[in-house]
Amino acid sequence: MFSAMHAARRDDGASAVEFALVAMILVLFLLGITQFGVNFYQWIELEHAAREGVRWAALCNPDDDTKARVIAAAPGIDIDPADITIEPSNPTAAMAGLPVEVSVTYESPVFTPLMQAFFGGEDAITLTASATQKIE
Repeated sequence: MFSAMHAARRDDGASAVEFALVAMILVLFLLGITQFGVNFYQWIELEHAAREGVRWAALCNPDDDTKARVIAAAPGIDIDPADITIEPSNPTAAMAGLPVEVSVTYESPVFTPLMQAFFGGEDAITLTASATQKIE
């Protein structure tokens, strides 16, 4: 009987130590999933904004109107107008049939310093989206 109690006493903290080791990995894994989910959401917003912007530009609207349309199409993120490029600039009806391209770039912040270590010490992840359509 003494040996059974003695053996049980030796294993008292084993599960706590195992949980502590596994918990660090699980937290890191959950942070990575969360960071990926946020970045994926932001990328989808950028794709939608680029498609909306190229559709607006293909209808021969000025660059300022197109940039405002791109920004309005992505309410979940703060797009800087300087990060939106339109090629060719200010398409006109005389260019009908030629392609116009709208590209949007966004710097997505990294959540924690722990995640920064996995992204090479960068404090932001660059997301880019572009769309092309013929001028009408």
